[in-house]
Amino acid sequence: MPFVGDTRVVARESALLELIGDVFGLLDIDELRGGLLQALHRALPSDYVSLNDVGSTPEEIVTLMAPEAPHVEATWALHAHENPLLRHHLRTLDGRAYRFSDVISQEELHELPLYHEVYAPLGVEHQMAFTLPSGSDRVLAIALSRCDHDYTDAERDFANEARPFLIQAYLNALAHHSLRGARPQIPATLTLEALVAAGFTAREAEVLRLVALGRSNQHIASALGISDRTVGKHLEHSFRKLGVSDRSTAAGRVWELAAMAEAPGR
Repeated sequence: MPFVGDTRVVARESALLELIGDVFGLLDIDELRGGLLQALHRALPSDYVSLNDVGSTPEEIVTLMAPEAPHVEATWALHAHENPLLRHHLRTLDGRAYRFSDVISQEELHELPLYHEVYAPLGVEHQMAFTLPSGSDRVLAIALSRCDHDYTDAERDFANEARPFLIQAYLNALAHHSLRGARPQIPATLTLEALVAAGFTAREAEVLRLVALGRSNQHIASALGISDRTVGKHLEHSFRKLGVSDRSTAAGRVWELAAMAEAPGR
């Protein structure tokens, strides 16, 4: 247990909880990708944050970078295999956070064509990366880059502490994405009617519909003009009525109720 007076430990735990809270409710895969970049930038300030979501086919590869750097994207694709952190991961299959300085000297980094063609034009001298595995055919790689100073040991440890929670958030979003793809789209009005008929209040129905669409608590609060805390209370009551304990299962139950209401003869 940390000492109450250890403000550094308290701040670290607070930042970790904030990061987890920012991403754990994001079931929509596109919203998770964008939200994850923003949350990591807040927790670990960087000049660039990038995400590579790699599936089993070329069509299942998504790359996001904030801020965008279109002038080096094509060059990056040509030299990506030279990245020392990627090569370390492929060699060891270790998905934990590592820095350039953990696996290569600055002199060796500067000799790489990747550095001259991509990192030097961006001014990047330091990078830390880790992966969020989700099975044998898919991986999410996160890279954070800085121009002026390296990531500290404490920041690397923070990334590794957050990693298991980020992996679970990613798995939840993938499961939700698969479920949505396997089900027909249900009209929003019918979903609300079905939920109200099933015993939910009108507000609980509105919150549950947005959860089923993969929205985060923050998005729901903004859309409905209520607080995050109020959203949490509605979900607490709704989960109890549904007999579930997590958002993915709740979303599945909402689709089931809506499909039952849409079935012929009902």
